Amino acid sequence: MNIVTHWWLFDMAPVSGVLRAVFYTGLLVLCIVDFPTPLQAAKIMDRTERVFYTPVLAMRLLGLRWVSPRVLSVVAKLTIAMWVAAAAGFFQPVTGVLTFLGFAFLHMVNAGALGAHHSKHSALYALLAMCFSVSYDFSLDGLLAQYVNWPLLVPDQSAFTSGFAPKLLLLVLSYIMFAGGVSKLLYGGLGWLNGDALRFYVKYSPSRWPFMTKLLVGSPVLCRVLASLTVLIELLAPVAIFVPSWRIPLVVCWIWLHIGIMCVMRPMYLVQMWCYLLLIVPSLTDHSSTTSAVSLGGLFTTVGMLACVVLITVLIRQSEEWPFTSVPMYSNGLTNGAVRAPSESELYERAVRAQRNQHRAWQRAWLPVDAMEEIVVRSTDDGKKHRLFQLMLENKVAKFVRWPQYAKVVRATAIADLAAKAADGVELGVCGPEYPATRLLHEIALIFKNAIPDWDRYDRIELVCRTDSGSVVIASVPLGTQEVRGSGDPQQRSESMRVEQYGELQDRLMS
Repeated sequence: MNIVTHWWLFDMAPVSGVLRAVFYTGLLVLCIVDFPTPLQAAKIMDRTERVFYTPVLAMRLLGLRWVSPRVLSVVAKLTIAMWVAAAAGFFQPVTGVLTFLGFAFLHMVNAGALGAHHSKHSALYALLAMCFSVSYDFSLDGLLAQYVNWPLLVPDQSAFTSGFAPKLLLLVLSYIMFAGGVSKLLYGGLGWLNGDALRFYVKYSPSRWPFMTKLLVGSPVLCRVLASLTVLIELLAPVAIFVPSWRIPLVVCWIWLHIGIMCVMRPMYLVQMWCYLLLIVPSLTDHSSTTSAVSLGGLFTTVGMLACVVLITVLIRQSEEWPFTSVPMYSNGLTNGAVRAPSESELYERAVRAQRNQHRAWQRAWLPVDAMEEIVVRSTDDGKKHRLFQLMLENKVAKFVRWPQYAKVVRATAIADLAAKAADGVELGVCGPEYPATRLLHEIALIFKNAIPDWDRYDRIELVCRTDSGSVVIASVPLGTQEVRGSGDPQQRSESMRVEQYGELQDRLMS
């Protein structure tokens, strides 16, 4: 056995039967009670208007543009059944693979409805890693083999019984942390290291611990220290892969980092922290290794090396194409403690660059306060602007879209619209069915009129972009031109499908 294969298979202890059962059971409980998770894909899709749904590339390659909530409910139940079997160690590794495939399908569908939501990627990667692990102790397979001559699919001397699974997961989770640090430097720069961005996002985020929020907002020095420590911890993450003595201290730092975020910001990282169990226990467990060849050792080593190549490529490209993630939330920087809006003369140039996958050309919004684009409706009486999303919230509209996905679609539409107008050489506010923003506004106007009882108080719906001189109208549509229909009307569904003509462009811009 060569040294590379030995490193992949025996640097960490294998996943024991008890750890397998505890990990699978705990992760299943978290994915059922937490929200949103892939197991709730049916509920999420049922609450998402199709005009805002952007199927990821993997879905489009499968020929799918939308999956009905009923189908997702069936897939979720089958996945849970396989999950329970995998936790019990029954028919390994088949049930583990089927659990991953079901979860991956639900995760893939969810990705087109959630916008920026990275905390469940770790569960996807952990279930993938567990596809490469078999443990017959504390398992139904072992029990049945002992008493009824149950066939075991994997021999004892196999890469499946090695420490490859936790090693693969360590690689991916270390990458996630490292990519977070890189993105903060790329997108935020000194605006992150000086603590201004952290203080800004803490100030405007819903807080679970107001005392901590008040402390951070009132202490620029503390924010500067914590921001610098955050980036340092994230950039040191790859050390955990190669230096065993650093592994546990770094994972503990990751956990404290997630706990701090949970206290003062919206994201919940309970699922990701649970996945660290597969790193901590094998790192603390004494294990034996062998110098003799094991079956499938070369294949598993190849899988690990390919994973390294893929992750490095994703990091260089800063890709967000499912199932990868490299641009973390809250990674923007500030100028003089505030979000810097572009000048009106920059809009075309920035949009064209963003369309060419230069992601930093057009800032992504992580909170409404730092959004560079918005959809508003104007009052008939005084012309006052009202944020569309806020109006839908105030009217308790059950089916619309989650805010991160709303912001994602509006951003992509603004970029696509401005890039198209730049190519045509027309002015910013020109409207027409050939431009993405106009098409989107017609669809949303119909949804708005069906959802808001007093919609006639408003006369126009507009997509506006934020500039240093105020908001600039990119597209505008009068509300009186759409016929109000029921949400299940066939014609409305066909109109929603027409929006998919530029759905692929939206998804590419967000990837």
